[in-house]
Amino acid sequence: MESQTTAEFIEVKSPIDRFKEAWAGLSGKTALLRQRKLVLQSPDLVQYAELARPRGWMQPLTFALLTLLLAAFVLSGLSWLITRDEGKTADEIEQVRAELDSQLKTEQATIDASQFGMGRIENSRKTSHFTVASSTNLTKEEARQQLDALMDESRKLQEDYKLRAEIKIQNLRARGDGLALAASGTPLIFSLALVFAAPMFRMMMQKQYGRYKLVRQSDSYYLYYVAGHGLWLNLAIVVLLNLFLSGSAYGLGGLIDGVGLIGKALFWLALYSLVLFWFFNVSKDLHKAMQLPRLRDYAGFENKVLLDMHNSLWLTFIPFEAALGLLAYGVYLLEKAK
Repeated sequence: MESQTTAEFIEVKSPIDRFKEAWAGLSGKTALLRQRKLVLQSPDLVQYAELARPRGWMQPLTFALLTLLLAAFVLSGLSWLITRDEGKTADEIEQVRAELDSQLKTEQATIDASQFGMGRIENSRKTSHFTVASSTNLTKEEARQQLDALMDESRKLQEDYKLRAEIKIQNLRARGDGLALAASGTPLIFSLALVFAAPMFRMMMQKQYGRYKLVRQSDSYYLYYVAGHGLWLNLAIVVLLNLFLSGSAYGLGGLIDGVGLIGKALFWLALYSLVLFWFFNVSKDLHKAMQLPRLRDYAGFENKVLLDMHNSLWLTFIPFEAALGLLAYGVYLLEKAK
């Protein structure tokens, strides 16, 4: 009897090859969307992106800038253009103009009455016993002088009213431009802080998980997953912030003021919860991508990745927002009447 031995060979693919296959098998119109899909579907393969060097793959910072900042910049810029001359400031400017118009009409009425009185005096044959305002028994020349003085005073008052109104309008516009910059810039600052929190996140992670090799690149993984999970969430937050902070310019002032302090507090709480939900999902993928120990409860305080993401974001956002506030105040000082 002859025994025939058949050797069966099982091909073992390297992680790099699996990464290339996963990348090639993705469908999508743009490289950005394909990359986002791979990042979210295969967190265990993302570490091999640098070695595989697939065509169209973007570096973490580029990926985050295109995913988070580009849309935020466009939306916030459009919001600033729309709202800078609208809202409460525009209403206050219209009120100043209405008051000026009323004051000018009052003084013009005095001028018109004085001119009419001057015509009557010129056509009168009398030489005395004229009455102007509270003055009585005036000569013709005295009456002319009184009427001229009244018209001069009214014209001076008109010029004074115009000057005061111009100064007030200029100051209102300066304040409006500063507030519009702060309101429209805050959503952009939030997206900017999301990206530039990466170095601080890496420092925090290295203190706690320094023995894990992939933690050295935690800033890159952070950018991949914050941008991957936040493509639509960040857009929603930017839109909501623009609508809320510039509410009066969008015709929502009455609604926002109507909900009161409790309603506003609930809005900020809901927005904060949305950010936490975002970071919670990111933290689970970061554990897989950096091969960190699994947690029993990712929603608990033992999820230090979530805490580090949270802290690094707000520690970055606060100084950025303070810089925006100084810039807005600088715009006000530059534009206000000297």
